[in-house]
Amino acid sequence: MIGKDSLGISDKQSWKMFRGCSMRTGVSASRISRKPSLLWITEVGPIVSSPVFAQDTIYISTITGRIFALNIIEKQIKWHLNIGSPIVSSPMLCDRILVAATYDSWIKGTTFTGKNLLLGIDTVTGKQIWTYEIAGDVFSSPCNVDDDMMIFVGSINNTIYALDECSGNIRWKFETGGEVWSSPSYNGSEIFIGSDDGFIYCLNLDGKLLWKTKLNGRIRSSSPCLSSADENQNSSVFIGTYNGGMFCLNQSNGIIRWRKHITKPVMASPATINDKVFFAASDQKIYCLQKKDGSSIWDFETGDKLWSSPSISEYDNVMFIGSLDSHIYGIDINTGRQTWKFPTMNIIDSSPAIANSMMFLGSRDGLLYIFGSKNTPHYIR
Repeated sequence: MIGKDSLGISDKQSWKMFRGCSMRTGVSASRISRKPSLLWITEVGPIVSSPVFAQDTIYISTITGRIFALNIIEKQIKWHLNIGSPIVSSPMLCDRILVAATYDSWIKGTTFTGKNLLLGIDTVTGKQIWTYEIAGDVFSSPCNVDDDMMIFVGSINNTIYALDECSGNIRWKFETGGEVWSSPSYNGSEIFIGSDDGFIYCLNLDGKLLWKTKLNGRIRSSSPCLSSADENQNSSVFIGTYNGGMFCLNQSNGIIRWRKHITKPVMASPATINDKVFFAASDQKIYCLQKKDGSSIWDFETGDKLWSSPSISEYDNVMFIGSLDSHIYGIDINTGRQTWKFPTMNIIDSSPAIANSMMFLGSRDGLLYIFGSKNTPHYIR
């Protein structure tokens, strides 16, 4: 079985899924300038989903139903695929396959293809390898289990799906009592995911329920963030709710360890590193709490709601996050002080990816932003 430590942090050279890794910690092993410079900007179309990166290639999907693979060295599009249906779920890389999902009714009162698809795409050629028609819109971002070659994703039709990574064939389905907007996380043996029915679920790899815990209301787009075991061999799950709560639960049995109430919805996914947990909320604030008891360390206020999820550089102790005030913020994770701020031309609900000493982020202004060090690597022209 894969160790939890290897699932809990994204490596230096890649950011392969939403939140960077299977445990959805939002932490990268890559170093990055605390005041990064804009290296490159390219227009792809309005973006809600978050970028992924590997082998010098950025993959990004758009509300207009397009998926782009962009070479960071050549600053060129490697390939472009038009699905024809809005994509708001973040894609995922597993081996040579990029997995993406559609949300056909994203624009209210409109459908584009009349169906939703989960797609397996060849990362080299951009050709579709397999397609699975899914009975419901998909906001949830897929997660994978390398050992068993499985992909997990939730759907608005109240269902969690497990598919074969190579063929796209269905392995199993699990029904919840509400829409599933949350993205699944994986700790090496169990899967965790939230639902609009107010429960967070823990399943085994066969799709059997191990436990479920009722929180204080809908779990909308916040996804479970998993911590490795502490000095007492306790592992935690952190997740936010639409009614304004951040919860810490025991991974093994779902017992609530602590909760913090705020007045506005938590739509973003938490991040965790060392003894701290971070989350952003619709009250315009980013919070830093003690992992062990939920006590407050600091909070930072932006100019509008926060739907973007924070991403952290492990070694530089800096967090990056987008806001609906159209700015990207850099924040010192120890002090909560702003280190950097960058304006875009529309709201940002996409979450940053950090890899290869760079940071990637999309905006509803249709632009993909690439930031890095002033000492630009030799391969960036």
